[in-house]
Amino acid sequence: MKTPVLRPPVEAVLFGFERIGMVIRIAWLPIVLSIGLYVASFCALVGGEVIGNVDWSAADPSLATDPSIALKSIVAHESFAQFYLLNSLVLPLLASLILSCVYVATTRASTLADYEPPSLPFYFALGPRELRYFVVRILYAILIIVTAVIFFGLIAGVVAAVIAVTGSIDAGANPLVIAPGAAVAIWLFIVWVWIVMRFLPVLPIAAVENRIAFGAAWKMTKGNFWRLVVSGLFFLALMQGIVTTLMLVIFVPAVLILGLVGAFAYSFAGAASVAVFALLAVVAIPAFIAIGSFALAAEAAFPARIYAYLSDCGEECKIY
Repeated sequence: MKTPVLRPPVEAVLFGFERIGMVIRIAWLPIVLSIGLYVASFCALVGGEVIGNVDWSAADPSLATDPSIALKSIVAHESFAQFYLLNSLVLPLLASLILSCVYVATTRASTLADYEPPSLPFYFALGPRELRYFVVRILYAILIIVTAVIFFGLIAGVVAAVIAVTGSIDAGANPLVIAPGAAVAIWLFIVWVWIVMRFLPVLPIAAVENRIAFGAAWKMTKGNFWRLVVSGLFFLALMQGIVTTLMLVIFVPAVLILGLVGAFAYSFAGAASVAVFALLAVVAIPAFIAIGSFALAAEAAFPARIYAYLSDCGEECKIY
C-alpha cells in the first residue's frame, strides 16, 4: 500500500487543533508532573553547585585548615555530578514514562474512529499498554542513536583511511579527503533516515494494537521511503511554523507585557512585583501547556495517520 504525502501531516495538525481540548484535559497533569520533576532537580542542581563553590575560609580564616570544609566541598561537587546525571539521563526517561499515557491516548484518538479517552478532569494511566509503548519508544530511540553512532564512526573511518593513503592531515585543503568523506556522509545519512522512517509505524502499532512489532512496521513501510521522507519534512516545516507563530502571538507578548509591568512595579514597590510575577506564571504556564499539548498531539498523530493509511484497519481507522 502507498501512503499519501501531504495528507498525514495536514491531518496530524488538524487533529492537534480540533482535539486540543481533549489533549489538554489528558495532558495537563502529566506535563505538570514532568515539569515538577525538572524544577525540583534543577533547584537541587543549583543548590549543590552553590554550596560547592562557597569559600568557607574567606568567611572565617580559622576554617582554612579545617579538613571538614574540603570534605563538604567534595561532597557538594559529587552531588552536583549526580544531579547532572539525573537531569541528563534519568529525568528524560521518567518524563517519557509519565507522558506515555498521553501519547497512547492521543495516538488511539487520532487513529480509531470510536476511541474516546475517559471523561475525567485529569487522566493518568500506566497500564501494560502504556508500559509497552514506553519500551517501544526507548527501543526506537536506542535504534536511532546506535545507528547514528555507527554511521558517524564509519564516516570518521573513511576520512582517516583517506588521510592515511594520501599522507595529508590537512582535510580543509585536500579535496581527496573532503570528497570521499562528504560522499560517504551523504550516503550514510540517507541510510540512517531510511532506517528511521522504515520503523516509524512501530509507535502507533504499540499504542493501537498493544504489541511490539518492529518487523511489522518494516514490512508496512516497504516501497514508501521517499513518500515518508517528503511527508516527514513537510510535517516538520509545518509544525515549526505553527509553533513559532503560536509562541510569538500568545506566549512572548504575555511575558514581555508582564515583565515590563513587573519592572515598573518593582521600581516603586518591591512587594508588588511578587504579585506581577505570580500573574506571569498564571498566564505563562497555561499558554505553555496549551502549546505543548498541541505539539504533543500533532507529534503523536503524524505516525498514527501514516499507520492508518498503511495498515488494514479499514473502517476502524479515521480517514479524514
